Amino acid sequence: MFDTPLDPPALEPGRCRLLAQRLGLPQALVAVLWRRGVQDEAGISAFLYPNLQELPDPDLMRGMREASTIMATAVEEGRPIVIYADYDADGVTAGALLYLFLRRLGHRNLHYLLPHRITDGYGVHAHLLGAMTQKLAIASCNPLLITVDCGISDHRAVTAAKELGYTVIITDHHRPPAILPPAAAILNPHQEGCPFPHKELAGVGVAFYLLMGLRRRLVQAGRPAEKLPNLKGYLDLVALGTVADMVSVRGINRILVKAGLAVLGSGARPGLAALSAVAGIGGQPLSTADISFQLAPRINAAGRIATPETAFRLLISESPAEAADLAAELEEMNRQRRELSERISAEVKEKITLKQSDNKNILIHSSPEWHPGVLGIAATRLSREFQRPTILFNLGEGVARGSGRSVAGLDLLAAVTTCQEWLTGYGGHAAALGLSLDQGHLAAFSRQLDQEVGRLMAEIPQPPPAEPDWFFPDGRLDPRLLEVYPLLEPFGPGNPEPLFGVQGKLERPGIVGGNHLRFRWRQPGLSCSGIAFDHGADLLPLSHQTMNLTFAFQRNNYQGRSNWQMRVFGITPTGN
Repeated sequence: MFDTPLDPPALEPGRCRLLAQRLGLPQALVAVLWRRGVQDEAGISAFLYPNLQELPDPDLMRGMREASTIMATAVEEGRPIVIYADYDADGVTAGALLYLFLRRLGHRNLHYLLPHRITDGYGVHAHLLGAMTQKLAIASCNPLLITVDCGISDHRAVTAAKELGYTVIITDHHRPPAILPPAAAILNPHQEGCPFPHKELAGVGVAFYLLMGLRRRLVQAGRPAEKLPNLKGYLDLVALGTVADMVSVRGINRILVKAGLAVLGSGARPGLAALSAVAGIGGQPLSTADISFQLAPRINAAGRIATPETAFRLLISESPAEAADLAAELEEMNRQRRELSERISAEVKEKITLKQSDNKNILIHSSPEWHPGVLGIAATRLSREFQRPTILFNLGEGVARGSGRSVAGLDLLAAVTTCQEWLTGYGGHAAALGLSLDQGHLAAFSRQLDQEVGRLMAEIPQPPPAEPDWFFPDGRLDPRLLEVYPLLEPFGPGNPEPLFGVQGKLERPGIVGGNHLRFRWRQPGLSCSGIAFDHGADLLPLSHQTMNLTFAFQRNNYQGRSNWQMRVFGITPTGN
């Protein structure tokens, strides 16, 4: 379940009813959009039926003409092109996107670089570029280096790349520093003076726009448009990277992800078809939840516990047999990733039980045995379970290297910044970050950060209980809503799953999976299952009463069958 939007507009039932009548839509659906700030006919139609034709012109992005012209010239001249991609799902998909498009163009002098999360770390590294230059003997050929999902803060490495003979194009979506690297062209919607109307593109979205610009330049240079690759066929990669990076799925991202899910569901790309198969979601329409909980973790597992090249090779593979082998490798890596992160979580829980921590406001724990590639995953699980921000450290050679995850409302990066005198390096954003410091400073850092987090947490107002976007009157769900409900997708940040309310009696209640209340909802023309997690023991004795339910509609896919399910987030007896 994604976070609900802050301070949604108050519902105006009368105006929603008129809009629903004019558009021929269920009032519940119009109410959901109203609460998301979409409150007129044109806006509703644009939201429900996003169209690729509505994508903004690529040349609106600052640096696009320069970047696409440089790239088109390199393609026409057959110069070496090196794609330098980050190791997470956003970077790997962005790198694969550029690689596949250029290969489809017939460009053969094509190479890629992927840093190792542990031995190299995030960003562009001059030693990797130097090794590539020596390996390929390309320094005298005026090679082109294109960074994806990284590079905007790598001033020193970009300078070194230029000294090695590279022409550098940076594509990134992270916040730029005050002084930009000396690249020949920079694409980043966040850079000062960029008029591009949508700032929240993922790294793969910026890379996709570079290809839009490249395609335009090639057509202007005389290549027939019909003989160039159709960019729509690459939107599965864009959808995967965008959803994995947890950027907003409104605006341009909604258009890209909606179209990309259709391409992804077609199974046309061997690597993603094979990965869907091992994840148990093959042969069915896919959702953003399938990406978030099935595909993206397997892509990320490669970079976390081994090398991201396995995931990259899977995405660029054109052989179903090779793709199946690589998908099996990623499945095994993902199994190891789960095992390692669960082991860390269990050890931290034991330490908490034994009260081996002086911190009250934030969980900070460390061990030399913990794999650094899975610390963020374990920290995420612990922060959710204990509702406290969490930082976990790997200890080695006198250095503590950690990953932190926050809780709703707390800017963990801001808190850590107040303790930066203890740190040798840190970076990230409000919800997630990485940091390093001398082991000898860890205790003092922990004490100071715990105090700062306590101060900030005291200032955070308690969120109100989740309020349904729409309450079904008379205890009757509207079957027409389920017919058009998929039009609201894709769900994610900026467009959370809507919540609905209804009052009625449950049929065939029972406990499943330990302590989950399972039931059926029946009414004329509609029957669906429902589940309230962790509410079995306390609510089963009361389940004969009329219940107030707050729930989300979700698809339950099992053994090739797809049915609607009510996932309950709030349930209380009315006393009747």
